[in-house]
Amino acid sequence: MEDLKVAYLQQDIVWNDKQKNFENIENILSSTTEHFDLLVLPEVFATGFGNDILEMAEPIYSDTYMFMSRIAQKYSAVVVGSCFCSAGDDCYNRLYWVFPDGQNGYYDKRHLFRIGSEYKMLQKGTTNQVFEIKGWKVAPFICYDLRFPVWMRNSFNDTFAYDLALVVASWPARRANVWKQLLVARAIENMSYVVGVNRIGKDIDGVEFVGDSRVVDFKGTIIDEIEQNKEQLNIVTLSHDNMSAFRTKMPFYLDWDNFDIK
Repeated sequence: MEDLKVAYLQQDIVWNDKQKNFENIENILSSTTEHFDLLVLPEVFATGFGNDILEMAEPIYSDTYMFMSRIAQKYSAVVVGSCFCSAGDDCYNRLYWVFPDGQNGYYDKRHLFRIGSEYKMLQKGTTNQVFEIKGWKVAPFICYDLRFPVWMRNSFNDTFAYDLALVVASWPARRANVWKQLLVARAIENMSYVVGVNRIGKDIDGVEFVGDSRVVDFKGTIIDEIEQNKEQLNIVTLSHDNMSAFRTKMPFYLDWDNFDIK
């Protein structure tokens, strides 16, 4: 199977200013001539978090989605990122998966951050999603989901449910060590690559973010990372053949437990 080239952007988000954030992303992308298949942006990259989630929410397929679609077409790559999305009477933290040809899908954040009262303003997602690109199966997750290994659990039934997990986040600096350890744990237990993309800077409430965006392989080895507090785009090449060889040599998945999530 072909390798997958993943670009991931560690970004300083200007609070509730979509245009500035869109322009910043485009400026960073313009600095690279290297092709990539998949671009991953941080959680709510267009606005950041604040107490005005419901006021910041966009209609389905509105500003943030249209920006992602434009970038996908321009770079002939899948673009992934989340925004606050209003759907009828409900509001979600919704991750869009946007193909260059206009096809799309989405995943709604399952675990809403209780400490920050996110659960009072948003509806939680109910289903896992897996998208395909170049034969790779990719499962997206959002921030707090990372703390819940059952929800992120891979499975094997003649084939693996996914090969790559994406975690887009606004994960505070004061819990950075947890972020780094859980990314490694999810990669090891699921025998898959994990890409964790976090923001930097401060939000409207003064909460600090240092990034620690990184790529972890199926053995739990950090194979690429971005320096703390640095706004940067990295591009990494993932090998499905190497992962498949490891899975064949070390078939721990044959002893995985089966269960249902309720």
